[in-house]
Amino acid sequence: MLRLRATTSRPSAMLALLAGLLAAALGVPASAGAVPARSTSTVRAAQTDPNAPTDGTSADLKGEWDEVLGQESDLVAQVDKARAEQTRLTDQLNALNVQVQAKETELVSAQLDLQASEAVAAKRAKALAVAEHKVALAEQRLRRQIVASYVAGGENSGVLQALLSSENGSEAGRAIAYSKAVVGDTDALVDALAQARTDRRKADRAAKRTAKAAKARRDEVSNTTAYLAGARDNQKVLVEQVNIQVFNEAVALREVQGRKALIEGRINAENHASDGVAMILADRQKDQPDWVPGDVVITNPIPGFRIGSPFGMRFHPILHISRLHAGGDIGAPSGHPIYAPADGVVVLAEVRGGYGNTTVIDHGHSLATLYGHQSRIAVTPGQVVKRGDLIGYVGSTGLSTGPHLHFETRIKGMPINPEGVVDWNAKLDYG
Repeated sequence: MLRLRATTSRPSAMLALLAGLLAAALGVPASAGAVPARSTSTVRAAQTDPNAPTDGTSADLKGEWDEVLGQESDLVAQVDKARAEQTRLTDQLNALNVQVQAKETELVSAQLDLQASEAVAAKRAKALAVAEHKVALAEQRLRRQIVASYVAGGENSGVLQALLSSENGSEAGRAIAYSKAVVGDTDALVDALAQARTDRRKADRAAKRTAKAAKARRDEVSNTTAYLAGARDNQKVLVEQVNIQVFNEAVALREVQGRKALIEGRINAENHASDGVAMILADRQKDQPDWVPGDVVITNPIPGFRIGSPFGMRFHPILHISRLHAGGDIGAPSGHPIYAPADGVVVLAEVRGGYGNTTVIDHGHSLATLYGHQSRIAVTPGQVVKRGDLIGYVGSTGLSTGPHLHFETRIKGMPINPEGVVDWNAKLDYG
């Protein structure tokens, strides 16, 4: 196939390189003018190359990672829910403790009031006994008075007899005075009897009311205290149960997080294995002349598509942490052909850790390119390629979330921003 060699001006390549190196140094992707890559949902819908091999290890690792993330998320939600319930139940228990303490204090007060009312009742019982005694005495004296009056023949006869038998005026005066005293004493006895009976009734009613009210209050407070104490004891059981639940779920969460750490270690190990490319290229290119912009023209390996996820620090789609994205992701359908962007020699063509199916081409002048996540590799190590030669197909092997080409440019093994190396506007005779 006849190919027209792509050309570009040396000044424009130099400016592009400087922009890329500056962006890499500052940690800011130099992606001005880049055409957004196709969305992952669109790319996933593309037909996969039927001959594409699968990277079972990475696929299993992604599956394990997704599974452990799901388990962790579920357990975190369960632990949070259990802890919220623990807090709610503990707050209720504390409130019940406060109520029980208040009622126990009130019960002590009610008991003291009952004792005081019982003391008052005892005093009033004594007063009642005194009143009863007074009533008995008054009744006795009244009976005697009636009997004495009756035996003497009535009040007037007694007085007349006394007057008749008196020998002088003094004796007659005493007889009249005695008669009046007897009548007055009788009236006083009748009044005392009525008052004693009234006092007895009042004292009896007051003593009974006081004792009854104090006992009723004491019983009410005692029953409320017992009820609250029972509710508190039941609440303690609930709190203990939820404490056990929180403990068990926290243990399960720690186990899942331990498994997550192991899987993350394996993912990081794959990433380190992938980055072993740097050592291979550094050793291979140690005697090559330093790369100068324009020495090697690098064109677009997938004509019609551009980098959507650029070089630089970014949020890792699987580990969910920020780390260096050492190349640019070019969104394209699975199975779409990938072309050599310049002449070179294939250094690697194999499954390479998180890169999945990987091809690395040495272009000389300390410059190399890398192609990751391919569905199928179309070259072999040591093979000499020309610009426009088919080298593989877009895929999603390795640590990838969807079909795309992970494209890197490296100088003596170290990744630099492809935007400062690739001439995206070069005229092509392939693709």
